[in-house]
Amino acid sequence: MKTFYNLLIISLIIFLISACSSGKKALQKGDYDKAVAQAIHRLRGNDDHKKAASTLAKAYKYAVESHLSNVERSKLSMDQLKWEPVVSNYQSINYLYDEILRCPGCREVVPNPVKYDAELATAKRNAAEARYQLGMAALNQKQNRQKAIEAHQHFSSVQYFVPRYKDVEDKLQEALYHATLKVVVEPIPTPARMFTIRHEFFVNKINEYLHNHVISEYVRFYTPDEAQAQQLEFVDHIIRMEFDQFALGNVFSNKVTREVSRDSVLLSDEGRAPVYGTVKATVTVHEKAITGTGLLDFKILDNDLNKVISQEKFPSEYTWAVRWASFNGDERALTDEDKALVNKIELPIPNPQWMFEEFTAPIYDQVINKMRVYYRNF
Repeated sequence: MKTFYNLLIISLIIFLISACSSGKKALQKGDYDKAVAQAIHRLRGNDDHKKAASTLAKAYKYAVESHLSNVERSKLSMDQLKWEPVVSNYQSINYLYDEILRCPGCREVVPNPVKYDAELATAKRNAAEARYQLGMAALNQKQNRQKAIEAHQHFSSVQYFVPRYKDVEDKLQEALYHATLKVVVEPIPTPARMFTIRHEFFVNKINEYLHNHVISEYVRFYTPDEAQAQQLEFVDHIIRMEFDQFALGNVFSNKVTREVSRDSVLLSDEGRAPVYGTVKATVTVHEKAITGTGLLDFKILDNDLNKVISQEKFPSEYTWAVRWASFNGDERALTDEDKALVNKIELPIPNPQWMFEEFTAPIYDQVINKMRVYYRNF
């Protein structure tokens, strides 16, 4: 399929080449398409450039001859896909034709460029038919997922050559259905020890990601309800997750009292001279924290073999903490950090549901990464 990109490569050459190149070096190396592109670029900037004109005249002649030689050689091939290089070579000739017509100086050098529209159309139909037949042969073995993938790729190529060729749009959908690995993500069961915690949000967040991001063209994820609603004939994989544990540690609390002072503070400016001295205060810093820890058991099961094909444990830990302070004495003795703590207030310990949601955030990232890596090559 690399031949399909020849035109794109030729198009980019014009923008990537040096502005001062006439194409002569490319011509000498036998790179005729590049030589033509460089000569055209040069003549667009200076239609009297003799070296570029000479290069264009020779390179265009040789480029057309080379492409036509490739066409004849491909037609004699026994390769079932022989029409694809024929299409590519005709497209290259027609591209050169269009570029010359858009360059007044070039039209003086090549007044009668050639174009092969009818031949290209015939080659595209032949290429489409060849791919269609290969797609049908592969689709007849649709019980084999790899063959269904081949069929889908063949029908996609048909669309490239001739859009809406025969019933290719229907065949594309049929092939895609059989090529797609169908994965059901089960809801997470609620252990008795966690009856006060709702965790539906966790699997819902995973499903939201899977429904809005394509991990692989040939993998699709379903909830159990979606699989039932679409009456899937078969499910390939089942993803099963369960929280082995989630525990909230004991609340940690601490307080530290310290004396602070500051010298050379203005105490009074009344009288003949200002009075400076030392101010003092007592600062008490309070700390409170609680930690949530746990483990998610993640399994991928092959539904046909009824066995686990991948399993991983994802641990996580989240600590909530707060610091605040109080003081007695002269506020002027406090540092900026002390003042910031004094302006804070004691907060209540968050409820278990909030702690659980914060604890699951890094697990979510681990699960998504696991699924991306595992399924991206299916």
